[in-house]
Formats: sequence, C-alpha cells, structure tokens
Amino acid sequence: MSETPHYDYGTSLCSVRENQKLVVEDCDPETVGDELRAANFVRDGSKFVKRRPRLRTAGDGNGDSKGLQVLSARVVDDTLHVEPADVAGIVRLVPGMSVQVEPKVGWEHVVRMLLTVYDIDRTQSYYGVPLKELTSGGVESARIIAILAINYVHGVRTIRREGFVRNHHIRRRNGFEGLGSVDVERTLLNHASGDPTPTWIATTVEYANPVNAAIHMAGKLLLRLLQQDRDDREHPRRDALLSLVHQEVEHMEALGIESSQKRLGEYRRVSLRDLPRQRHYYRRAFHTAQSVLSSTLLGQAGGGTEELLVDYALGMNALFEDYSHRVLAQTLDDVRELDHLQQLSAVECEREPSLDPFGKDTKARHEPDHLLRDDAEVLAVLDSKYYRDGKNPAMESGSRSRMFSYAYLTGTDRMAFLCPNAPPERLLVPDTDGEVRVVSPDDEFTCDDYEQLLREYVSETLAVEYPELRVFEAVADDHLCLSGASERDLTRVHDANGPFSISNPTTFADRVIAAITFSAYAPNKSALEDQGRWTKSRIRQACTKTDDDGHPRYPRHETTCVPVYDPSGDDDHGEIRLYFLRASDDGTTVTEEGPWSLM
Repeated sequence: MSETPHYDYGTSLCSVRENQKLVVEDCDPETVGDELRAANFVRDGSKFVKRRPRLRTAGDGNGDSKGLQVLSARVVDDTLHVEPADVAGIVRLVPGMSVQVEPKVGWEHVVRMLLTVYDIDRTQSYYGVPLKELTSGGVESARIIAILAINYVHGVRTIRREGFVRNHHIRRRNGFEGLGSVDVERTLLNHASGDPTPTWIATTVEYANPVNAAIHMAGKLLLRLLQQDRDDREHPRRDALLSLVHQEVEHMEALGIESSQKRLGEYRRVSLRDLPRQRHYYRRAFHTAQSVLSSTLLGQAGGGTEELLVDYALGMNALFEDYSHRVLAQTLDDVRELDHLQQLSAVECEREPSLDPFGKDTKARHEPDHLLRDDAEVLAVLDSKYYRDGKNPAMESGSRSRMFSYAYLTGTDRMAFLCPNAPPERLLVPDTDGEVRVVSPDDEFTCDDYEQLLREYVSETLAVEYPELRVFEAVADDHLCLSGASERDLTRVHDANGPFSISNPTTFADRVIAAITFSAYAPNKSALEDQGRWTKSRIRQACTKTDDDGHPRYPRHETTCVPVYDPSGDDDHGEIRLYFLRASDDGTTVTEEGPWSLM
C-alpha cells in the first residue's frame, strides 16, 4: 500500500487514490467542524460524512435516502484524516480546499466504462457531474468534458422518452371552417341562442420555459467546449460525443426550445423545485446543466449552493457493475452472431434477479449481480467486485458464502467473481463439479483486456452446453479451409453426407490442401515441400484413427470434420487444425486434432 499523502491546510487541490487515506495538517480543531458543515458534511458519530445524491428514479427499488457516501473526515488533534469511498472525482472538503480522488483503474478506463454503460441506457444511478477545479491544472479537461457530455446526453434522452415539461394553450374560434375539435357545449349554447355557428377548440403546446431553456443553454455551451482544443489534448471519442450532444440540442430546438446567453443568471437560479414532483426523471440532465452553467469553464467563480453543485463523484462500485453487465450482454450478442445452428435464442444475461429462498411470500431475498441463463437453466452466476489491488473475493468469507448461496439456489456449479484488480484464479470445489473463477486481467487493468476475458469466460461456459461454438469461433478467428464449402455451410455441420463429410479421407485431405493453396491468405502449392503431401498424410491418418479396441475413433457415418487454417502459425506457412464433431443422444462431442504445419 502506498504511503499516506499529507497536505497543509489551505492546499487548493489534494490528491488521493480510492480507499486510501489522506491527512490534512495544521487545522484549527475549534473551527474545522464548522468549515466541514459549510461544505455539506454532516456529523455521523465521531466523524463527518459527505454524501451525494444517487439520482435514482422513484420506485426502482434502488433508492437510498442517505445518498452515496463520497468522503468521511475525522478530526484528530490539529489534523484532519480524510478517507474516500469507492468513488472517483473531485469533492469539496472545506471552503478553498478540494479532494481529487483518483480511480484505481485509470481515468481513460473510467470514461470508457461510462461510454459503454451509456450505450444501453439501463441505469439511473448517479455517475456524477464534474467541474469546479478544472482550471487548477490538476485535471485534464478533455475527460471532464467527456463525462459531462455523457451525462448530459443520457439525461436529455431520458427526458425525451418520458416527456418534456410543456404548457398547453387553448384557443376557441367560431366559424363553419376550422381546425381542431368542436366544443360541443359552446356550440349547443350557440344554437340555443339562434347562432348555428360551431365553436372550434385548438390546443397548442409550448415547450419554452426556464427549465428547458437552461438545459438547452447548457447543451450549446457543451458543444462549444467539445469543439475547443485545450492544450491540444482531445478525448479520443470527442467527435462521437459532439455528434450526440448536437442531436439532442437540435431535437430541443425542433420543439421550439430556445435560450440566450443574456439570461444565464436566470437559468442558474432555476431549481428542481420549479418542476412538478412527477418530473423526477429531469434530475440527471438538470444537475449536469447546472454544473455547466455555474462552472469555472465559463469564467464564473460560483458560490453558495451553486458551488456545491460542481462537486462530482462517480460511484465506482455501481459503475463497474453496470459496465460488466453491458459487456456481458454485448458478448452474448456477438456469440449469437457466430451461432450457425441458432441454439442460443433462449440464452440471456439477467441483471440482479431476485432469488427467493423461502418463496415470494417472505422478505428474504438474494440478488446476484448477473446470471447467465439458458431459459430455465442457470449456466453461471457472476458477481462484480470492485475491490482494491490484490484483494481476492474468493478468499473473503462473506463474498464466498453469498456466492455459494447463489449457486445453491440456482442449481449451477459455475461461479465467477468479476474484478478489475484481483489476482486471476481458478478454484475447484472438491467432490463436486463446481468451480469458482476470479476473472481479472493478469497485469494492470485495461478495458480491452477485461472485455476479452469476459468474452472468453462466456464462450467457455456456453461451449459446455453447445460444443459446436468452439468450432464456429475457431472459423471466425481464422479461416475455414475446405474446397467446396463456405461458412454458410456450417448450418449443416452435423450432416455426415454433407460438405464436411469424411467418408473418403483421401478426397477430404485433398480438399483441405486445395482450399489453402488456392487462397489469397496462404502459400501456393509450389511453395510447399513435397506439394503438401506430408500434411495430407497427417489429415488422412487423423480421419482413420482407431481406439484401443481397434474401433474407428471417428465413425464416418456419424462424424463430420471442420478444418481450420491459421496463417499466423508456424512462421510463414501457417498451421491446420481439424475439429471432429460427433453427435449422439448424450449431446455433441468435439475433438481437436493438430495443429500441423504445411511443411
């Protein structure tokens, strides 16, 4: 563990990593409590605690009236001991001092997680709204603006889905021609008085109001920020974010929502209390807009409640869980694309399902983070654990006990902890078929490595039930090498009389070599030693193998073979692998032979 950082009281920006402690020295113990309260800390026993709203939608079952704890502080003599929770961001400590909490996984990966989660728009958890200390030089502006843009688009799209606040204006007009609907009561009164003219009702909808205008103004300012090149440091997804924000601003303008920079002061004074109570879904977009409008990016110092709005903290536990689930869902979609037999239609990754150990009539509940399910059968249970470096959830009693409870209740023997920094491990449960995996990169966390590991785990788990997936993935990664067959023919992979038949091993071997030598990705026949006859011999021998009793290992009337060529194997010539598939009443068996060099 790194050494605890020490800062003098009055340092404008202090830096500390998640879950580590920082000490502020030379405090006045008589006044520091009042200063903490001024920065929105509340007393909790012997310490002060600061929380941020989670911005959950009402009735989603995930609410927390206390909010997300981001910092705790304890006064010890003339020092202040400050501890961040599993959050990342900038949080006001006392007036004139802020704490920058650095994520365990690196800012670039935090932004990548946010972008990944945003793509599915499944969570309303509070990921934070940045700014205030941007001009201090302690935070790279590109990533802060990126987080703002993600939150802004997410929030505005939620409003679009639920409905913008609007006013209805009703106008009545008498005449025999008109638009709208007829006011029956007024028309009947007209008739009673001798006037046969009908009365028409026309309703117009107006979206122009201070709340919508403030959000629109923030969008225009975000576009300006995204277009600026600050110190030549751009976020790699800037163009994509620019397009997303621009689309939302254009949509608001199509509704007649406008804003003016001359009214910035009015927009900053707008409060959530100006909205009807049922408009809770405005919160993310509104808080993001207020952060932009009151930020130092716009040359405004802020103050009072506005100043507190520009604190931000990303709840990393929730973000990592949301990110993991999004990657799992995307991985399933990718694997389905490879499933030529359409066997995975009922496979899904379920998020936080409710397991009732004593039935639904009791309050006892278990909620694993993710269940990999095939219709009624659970294939694996997975739990996201955003733990500190080196901490192994499989060796922690509480996490392990919950995992075994999940496995017992779901009837699965495959369990996995998904971690960013734990040592990867595979543990077998004696006297059972059970296993516990810790899925985590070997080295420093990167999103690419983590996503690849999740893909491998999901593919491996599905291949237990559907072994053909091993073959389909091998073909997708390399090349199907069989003359007269293409990937479209994999739908007939079990047809012993079809394109993957081995009824004539010699002909089959010739088809394999011919497909390779006439391809654009492999050497031609003249470049091969003895024209590939050695490799042909290996293929024929594999097709005619026998077991210890002298019976064919791959009976020709019930076995097929998919040959795969890997051009990266064996230096310049590549390698061939054979996948033999044999279907029976007990399921499909896939056996790999090779690899063999072409030389």
